[in-house]
Amino acid sequence: MAGKVGLIGDTHDDIAPWQDVLSKVAPVFDGVDLILHCGDLTTTGVLDDLAQIAPVVAVRSQVDPAAEPPRLVEGPHFIESEGTRIGLVNTLGDHDPETLFSQRIDVLVHGGTHEASIEHRGPLLLVNPGSPSLAQQVTVAILTTAGPSTPSATIVPL
Repeated sequence: MAGKVGLIGDTHDDIAPWQDVLSKVAPVFDGVDLILHCGDLTTTGVLDDLAQIAPVVAVRSQVDPAAEPPRLVEGPHFIESEGTRIGLVNTLGDHDPETLFSQRIDVLVHGGTHEASIEHRGPLLLVNPGSPSLAQQVTVAILTTAGPSTPSATIVPL
């Protein structure tokens, strides 16, 4: 059975109308097994609201509140979903994704740019869900994990 993971980042709920954003995000994330947030949330209210949809794991950015493991952690962070190894960071920057983790990952979820993207680097899938609040095109993403099968991602405009 495939796992369905909601990907979100750069929500900036301190300056964006979070309740309006949530009303667009919630239907897209309906039925996901897990939500991964790649930072720039700015308050934990975002995590509280998203946890009403599915379990949430978020990595901190420099502007986020202090870590509250297991839901808000320092990055880079590793998580496994349906046999798919997922790395979660706030921003990729100039880092080589292969060197951020001490183990092999299948997917790297990153944010910070507010621009959605899906990229393949050999067997590694890199996904930036963009921003659901502060972007020219507001987006989130859905990651499908299916055990030994190749994971896939879709950018979802809001």
